[in-house]
Amino acid sequence: MTQQLIDVKNIYQTSRKIRHCSLDPSIRCLAELRTCQLNGCEGCSHNTLAEATALGLEEKIQHLAEWSTNKTFSARERAALAWCENFIKHQNGDDKIRREAIENFTGQELADLILTVQLTSTLNRVSRKYAN
Repeated sequence: MTQQLIDVKNIYQTSRKIRHCSLDPSIRCLAELRTCQLNGCEGCSHNTLAEATALGLEEKIQHLAEWSTNKTFSARERAALAWCENFIKHQNGDDKIRREAIENFTGQELADLILTVQLTSTLNRVSRKYAN
């Protein structure tokens, strides 16, 4: 039985399709960047970082690691970033984080946020594995 290798290029192309989702592009960019930070994948953040800079998010990029205490982040951004952290660090359904997400996003936006975090995380992990 032959082992099939993971096609990193295909995962990347799929993750780029999420750029056309219902989420505000700045929130999607911040969620992707935070996911990359949490997964320790600097290489994956390159394209998203360029997009976030083009969207004028330089100050938020600089303070992304301390989003929960920095006043420059909106309630929607905080809810998205809390979702990212909970998924990456704990992978559980924290009720408070779930309520905040439901209060701040439509059902479609929340589905797109979940997909963004999951695809970015998958890309991070696969890229790190095959980079070595």
